[in-house]
Amino acid sequence: MATVAGDLGQERRKPLFARRLFLRPGEKAVALRRNRRLRVLRVRHVVVLLALQAAFFLALREAYIFLITWDELDIRKVQIVCAKDNLRQTLETYFAVPRLGNILLCDMEAVRAQVRRLAWVKDASVQKVFPSGLRISVVERTPFALLERGGLRLADAEGHALEEVYALEEYALPVISDETGFASGFADKWDAARRCLDGLPLAEKDRLLGIRTSDYGTLELAFKDDPVRIIVGTAAPAEDLAVFRGRRAQWEALFGPLALVNLSFDGRTYLRPAEPEPSAEDLPQTDKGD
Repeated sequence: MATVAGDLGQERRKPLFARRLFLRPGEKAVALRRNRRLRVLRVRHVVVLLALQAAFFLALREAYIFLITWDELDIRKVQIVCAKDNLRQTLETYFAVPRLGNILLCDMEAVRAQVRRLAWVKDASVQKVFPSGLRISVVERTPFALLERGGLRLADAEGHALEEVYALEEYALPVISDETGFASGFADKWDAARRCLDGLPLAEKDRLLGIRTSDYGTLELAFKDDPVRIIVGTAAPAEDLAVFRGRRAQWEALFGPLALVNLSFDGRTYLRPAEPEPSAEDLPQTDKGD
């Protein structure tokens, strides 16, 4: 009777996924077989490695010099994205002449700072468009009022002067001025006038001619076709103006036409009647001689 021994005497190695990942308490790990053969680097090996390293950095240097001097990477087109036509044309004219050089060496922050120096530019972003272009997106300032400070200028909501104004008829905007010419406290005074203008009803804004600030924290309002000057406080100017509108008829019935109404005091209102116009009898008569 024959018996097939085969591989019965050989030990089979368990597959990797069948081995335990963690050891039991007190069990030792199987020692790993290490290759004890030492590899010694000779002088020629070190020289070859240094030569390869030098060749790599030399090739990298030559590639960098080639790229920064390659004519195909010179900035030739600057795209301006801006809603204001005049501002866009100004920037396009300025960047029409190639002046920015290689696109890899272009300092985008310097270009952005240069664009932001323009009075009408509130903010700007610069993007590189490879291989030879830039895209400049501009956020322009919005006119808010006319600022009377050493001349009449158009200004945005932050009080930033945009351009000089030579005729009030060019803009349907109120004039913001100060009794001392904004010699001090410009930021606080402008902020008070801006909040007053923003808080007025639309009908009052359309009739408003100007706001005059003062060092005493008051605002003097002037309206179209109305000779009365209205002084309100900075805390609630719209409410003070509403009080004037509601009681004006009663006050004029008692005191006649008004020249000034001061509502900036708590619980009190100061009225100044208008001076009566001189009649023909009060006018001085010319000397007709004897």
